[in-house]
Amino acid sequence: MTTTSQPMRTRPPQTSPEPAGRPMTFGRPRRTRRTHRTAGLAALAAVPLALGLGIGAVVIHGYNSHLHASAAGGPGTGAADAVPDGAAGTEAAPNDHAPTGPDVGTQGLNPQLTRAITLARAAAAADNITIDIVSGYRSAATQQRLFEQAVAKYGSAAEASKWVLPPEKSHHVSGSAIDVGPYQAAMWLKKNGVKFGLCQAYANEYWHFEVLAPAKGQKCPAPQTNAASGG
Repeated sequence: MTTTSQPMRTRPPQTSPEPAGRPMTFGRPRRTRRTHRTAGLAALAAVPLALGLGIGAVVIHGYNSHLHASAAGGPGTGAADAVPDGAAGTEAAPNDHAPTGPDVGTQGLNPQLTRAITLARAAAAADNITIDIVSGYRSAATQQRLFEQAVAKYGSAAEASKWVLPPEKSHHVSGSAIDVGPYQAAMWLKKNGVKFGLCQAYANEYWHFEVLAPAKGQKCPAPQTNAASGG
């Protein structure tokens, strides 16, 4: 009997067709792929949030720095703009015109002013406010020297007189005026000084006080614009 040999046909392994648009992956569970995709999206979302928080931190820091520099009251810090003016727009704010220095006491002041500021300082201390008299009585020679320095600084006697008067016009020489500090103390005295007859004399000098309401219950007169306007 004759036989013919035919080669054996082998069938290719069956594979499941890959869905259109989805590449085949090998050895990576579907759950792992989802986890990595979620982590990537979360990282992208965190970028604008981090940028926003960073910008906000810079703005807040700048604002606080500005408030801190303004409180110092030094030249060039913008301190004169940091404290709002009064309702009439004439209230002086902390600035480099304000006299500074240690408390000089009441020596040389007239009896009326001495009594008024002594009572006011005691009342302020009860409110945890310390009122320093940074300038009180001045001799005529001292006042003349201060006036000459002011003329050199401001360029004329007229401009200088808005801040420092010549000896013959200054109430410091007569012992009837005081300059107080620091700023918080001057603000306390501006609010409460009338109880003791003390009033702010000049709108541009929040530190300068005189006995301008000596009668009981008397109100303080409106401050003059500056020392020159009052003579």
